[in-house]
Amino acid sequence: MRSIYVVQDGGSIRRQGAALHVYRGRDRLDIVHVHDVDQVVLVGNIVVTPSALELLVDRGIDVVLLSHHGRFRARIGSDVSRQVALRIAQMRALVFDADRAADLARRIVAGKLANCRTLLQRAARRHGRTDAIARAVAGLRAAIVRTGRAVDPDEIRGCEGSGTAAYFRAFGDLIRAPGFAFPGRNRRPPMDPVNALLSLGYTLLSNVVEGAVRTVGLDPFVGALHAPLTGRPSLVCDLVEEMRAPAVDAVVLAVINRGMLTPEHFDDPGDGEPVVVKRDGMRIFIDAFERRMRSAARYPPEDRRLAYRDIIEQQVRHLARVVLGRQPHYEPYRIE
Repeated sequence: MRSIYVVQDGGSIRRQGAALHVYRGRDRLDIVHVHDVDQVVLVGNIVVTPSALELLVDRGIDVVLLSHHGRFRARIGSDVSRQVALRIAQMRALVFDADRAADLARRIVAGKLANCRTLLQRAARRHGRTDAIARAVAGLRAAIVRTGRAVDPDEIRGCEGSGTAAYFRAFGDLIRAPGFAFPGRNRRPPMDPVNALLSLGYTLLSNVVEGAVRTVGLDPFVGALHAPLTGRPSLVCDLVEEMRAPAVDAVVLAVINRGMLTPEHFDDPGDGEPVVVKRDGMRIFIDAFERRMRSAARYPPEDRRLAYRDIIEQQVRHLARVVLGRQPHYEPYRIE
């Protein structure tokens, strides 16, 4: 199964039989057959006709709406889960059992920080170890140790915050392409090209994770690490954490360092205004992200190689078995 992205601003999607036709004005740009699609992502001002939307909903295909800048706006789709026992078990484990919820949060944070450390260590082996990378690796190692001892949810979140801060203090040393700099993580809105790509990538990753959560039947709004907030899919936010470095950060570094994106692919209005990825740049980055989702990596629990998209779904299914009591503890995905 795959995701289809429509980035043609001012375009429209119309139905003809069991296919979707993408138009710009009177010009047909593409034909999409829905039998092998599980998600349609619309970026910017795209019109979907009622008959096309009816086809997507009938086939259980999610429609995700993103702004021109790539920020999440809405999701249209069926949220009918028949996994009643699973959702009851999820509530018991993550809402009414503080110890189990804290255990899951600790493991998620430790997995995320370990993957950040591995990404830095790989870069150091390939391109040289800088002082900033050495300090970040040490900081991440210390944060992982503190996470293992943390009990209070706020303490666990504090460990995640300090480890992530250490990681991003060295992230700029991984960028080697001229014209790009990383002054530190900023978002909502991102103020430089690197942060614009990170934010876009995390949005795309969240869409993949949420699709897997809904497929398995877990409640996307009931998590452990991220506190419940109205409208926030806390479980999705939880499960995104361990995949940030391998699924997004590595892609951002690749498209910049390999020259796939240049500063000309961004609009920088200056004067404290957010940086925007241009249409051509967005297409290039989305293509790179989707290639990453299709690429295979070793999945230790099964001792075989799986596509990253499949790894994400397997991790969600693993969590479902944990909340049902069929497996003792959640083990986050770790890159090797």
